[in-house]
Amino acid sequence: MEKIVGNFFIENTDLIPVNEFPETDNNSTIVYEVIRVENLVPLFYEKHFVRLKNSVELADFVTKINNTRMFIQIERLIAENNIANGNIKIGLLFNKTGKLQSTKLYFIPHSYPCKEEYAQGIKLILHKAERKNPNVKYRNRELRNKTNELITENNVFEILLYNSKNIITEGSRSNIFFIKENTVYTAPQNLILKGITWEFIVDICKKQNIRLIEKEININEIMNYDSAFLTGTSPKIIKINSINNKKFTNNKLINIIANEYNKIISVYTEKFTRCRI
Repeated sequence: MEKIVGNFFIENTDLIPVNEFPETDNNSTIVYEVIRVENLVPLFYEKHFVRLKNSVELADFVTKINNTRMFIQIERLIAENNIANGNIKIGLLFNKTGKLQSTKLYFIPHSYPCKEEYAQGIKLILHKAERKNPNVKYRNRELRNKTNELITENNVFEILLYNSKNIITEGSRSNIFFIKENTVYTAPQNLILKGITWEFIVDICKKQNIRLIEKEININEIMNYDSAFLTGTSPKIIKINSINNKKFTNNKLINIIANEYNKIISVYTEKFTRCRI
C-alpha cells in the first residue's frame, strides 16, 4: 500500500480516515500529479491541473475533471489535516477500458534537500530506463521501486535516466539542466515529462537573456559540461555535485536562476494569500 501522511484523505468528495486507505489496484492505470504545499499554499496549482488534464488526454482516457472542484478539495484536504507544508498527490484511477474509477487526494511523505545539500550540491548516478510515454505522468511501479532501491543502496539524492540510445532524459522524479560556459542545455521536450519547475526555468532563461538549448546529450558527453542542476517539485532548484564519477563546479547562472524562481514563488504565495483573505 502506498504511504500517506496526515489524518485524512479524500476519495472523490468523501473525507476518509487514512487507516481506511485502500490497497492500490495493480490493474488500474494511475495518472497523477504532486503539488508542493508551502505555508498552506498549493504552489502553482493551476499549472499542475493543466498538466494533469493533458496527461489524461495524451493517455487517450476520456473524463472531465473540474478545475474549481479539484481546488476546493485540495483546500479541504489541507485544512482537515492541518498541514502547512508538504506534498499532495492527486491520483486518477482508470480501469482497462479507460474509464475513471476514482479520484484520490492525499498527503504523501516528502524529502526536501537540507541546507548542506543546497550549499554543496547533490550526488546522482545513471540508470538505463525508458518511460513508455514520457509526456504522461502515470504510475510506473517497477521503475519507482527500482530507483528508490538504487537511491538507498548508493546513498545518492536522485537517479538520472538514459534511454536505449544512451541519451540522458530526466531524473526519476525531476528534470536536469547542464551548463557549459554561459549556455544552459536540457533534453528535448519529446523525451521528458516537462516539470512545472522546468517550464519556469525555460521562461526565466528567456527573460534573463540566458542562452538555453534543447539538445540530446549522450552519457559519454557528460564530461563536456562544467555545471549541472536539478529541478523538481520537492527540490525546487539545486546544483549537482556529481554524476557517477564526474564532478561539477558551481556556476553563477544557477544562483541567478534559483533567485528568480524563488521570487516567482514569493509573488505567487503573496497573491494567493491575498485572494484567500
